This record gives sequence, structure tokens and C-alpha cells, in this order.
Amino acid sequence: MIGRKTLFLVIRENSINAWDIRNNRKYNQESLIISFPFFELIKPNDLINFLWGELPLTFKEPGDILTSNKINNGQIQFSSHQTENGVLINSVSFNIKEEDERIELFIESRDFDMQYPHLIREIPQSVIPIKKSL
Repeated sequence: MIGRKTLFLVIRENSINAWDIRNNRKYNQESLIISFPFFELIKPNDLINFLWGELPLTFKEPGDILTSNKINNGQIQFSSHQTENGVLINSVSFNIKEEDERIELFIESRDFDMQYPHLIREIPQSVIPIKKSL
């Protein structure tokens, strides 16, 4: 749940799409960033790394982040904890300057080496896309 929305996210290496299940609306990456500005602070591939418990490559070298202006509208902080699978990133905090908001994502548990083919899904074609504002 993000706010009062229940989102089904499809995260690929270079794209994020979402389906607001409650309102049967589809978000493309642009409309998702407008509705949820924290997606502007993290690339889809970096979000995938976080979900697997890894520190995204973009954030491993602090000097590179500052010199390349990868984050110019806020801050991102990661925290980790020791698990049976080693040290894993378990939370990320987004501080968005322009929106004056803070969003925290926590991962309570992960199942590794498990296969869930029934969870490999796409957003249904019948979902109504969010119209872009002009």
C-alpha cells in the first residue's frame, strides 16, 4: 500500500509501470513520478537491487553521486541488518525537498531460492490508462 492506493508494480531494468487495483487505473512511468515523486529519486534497476537486499550500484560510491548530480531533489538513506543470508538492505528512506515529504519503505522478510511462477503477471490490457495532462 502506498497511501490509500494498492499498487501492482511491474519493475523492469529501465521502466516502472503500476496498476492502481482499487481504481482500475494504469500508471506509466511518467504519471507514476507525478503521483509518487520518490520514484524520481531512484532508477528502476536500483529499486530492483534494493528489493533483493543489495545496495544499488548507483549509491555505492558517495563521491560519484555528488559529482554526477544523480539526486538533485532530495536524499536517499539505506539501512541494513544481518540475516541468515548475510547483511541485507532492509529499508530505504526518501526525503523529497520540493514536496517536503519523507517516505520509508521496509522489507520485513524475503524468500530466496523460491519459485513463484503464479506471481509472474502483467497488468491486464483492460485497465484504463491514466491520461497525461497537457
